[in-house]
Amino acid sequence: MGLGLSHGPVSRACAEPAVARPGELWRPPPEGKHINLAGNENPFGPSPAVIRQIVKAAPQSCRYPFREEFVLKELLARREGVPVENIALGNGCDELLSLAAIVALSGERRDLVAAHPTYFQLPDYAEILGASVRWVPHRRDTMQHDLSAMAAAVGAGTGLVYICNPDNPSGTMVAAPQLEAFCREVTPRAPVFIDEVYLELVDDWPSLTQVGLVREGLPVMIGRSFSKMHGLAGHRIGYVVTTATLARQLERRRMSSVNYLGVAAARESMFDADFHAWTIGKIRDAKIRFYALCDELGLAYTPSHGNFVFHYTGIPMEDYQATMKERGFLTGWPHEAVEPYTKWCRVSMGTDREMTQYAVAMREVFAGR
Repeated sequence: MGLGLSHGPVSRACAEPAVARPGELWRPPPEGKHINLAGNENPFGPSPAVIRQIVKAAPQSCRYPFREEFVLKELLARREGVPVENIALGNGCDELLSLAAIVALSGERRDLVAAHPTYFQLPDYAEILGASVRWVPHRRDTMQHDLSAMAAAVGAGTGLVYICNPDNPSGTMVAAPQLEAFCREVTPRAPVFIDEVYLELVDDWPSLTQVGLVREGLPVMIGRSFSKMHGLAGHRIGYVVTTATLARQLERRRMSSVNYLGVAAARESMFDADFHAWTIGKIRDAKIRFYALCDELGLAYTPSHGNFVFHYTGIPMEDYQATMKERGFLTGWPHEAVEPYTKWCRVSMGTDREMTQYAVAMREVFAGR
């Protein structure tokens, strides 16, 4: 008995799958028409040399990057002055922050100690895991991490301490000797994750990093990313420098491999010192102009060590975001709307043209207030 299958000509509608045209495939989301000054991206990268390497590597991107990522880890280990076993790769530093929460906060010690406010990824993921966050307010006089209060908050139930340095959203930075002393005091009781993703934007950053503590064997995790200075946010390449034991624990829990083109881009970017110096200069100049704008408008701000500026608006955060969105800009992010900073905005530094346009919008909003 037949199954009723047709052996005649197949209709064109069935033979050809519906494929979106390139213009439809790349249609931006509704907010794509806005200038994004909310993501702390580096609008000047990737560099021309890195773009050429991405194109060169594209034909091999059908392969998994297992061998290539090991070469990247070797280069990173050489750069950081540690064995390759002390390097763990991740999809941006965000994945590694989440993995650190899994490693450190899944046992009996369920408390995370963190500044308030600070970058949200690790505290948010800790709460997803059912851990508790012991928030320690910034110092009100400097808007820096209060290291003395954070050390006092570390107790028998603390599984991890999180330090973002330079900090996000404040842009402030605690001095290297103070942070080193803090880690030496705290690490006998709990490991410390130091998020240094913005440190490469600071002059003489190798003298400020805490990687030396890792070389001594202290349970410290140093987070870095290719998203900021290198301009590779869309390629999702981050890494942690830590003890061999912690590196193994992080990578055993990694969700997937990093992407092939991201590895190729990161490897090339490591040797692009001229671009690094140029982009750091562009970001520094943009911040100087923005400070002058805030001074002109009478808005308080914190001198920033990142690629963004945290400034006072006098307007509730959600209202200010809506006001600037009407003018074509995305600014700030909801996690900043915590007391006493509900009227503070973090704005990322954009291109010269973007910042010129943003200055026009700010003068419209704040002139005469």
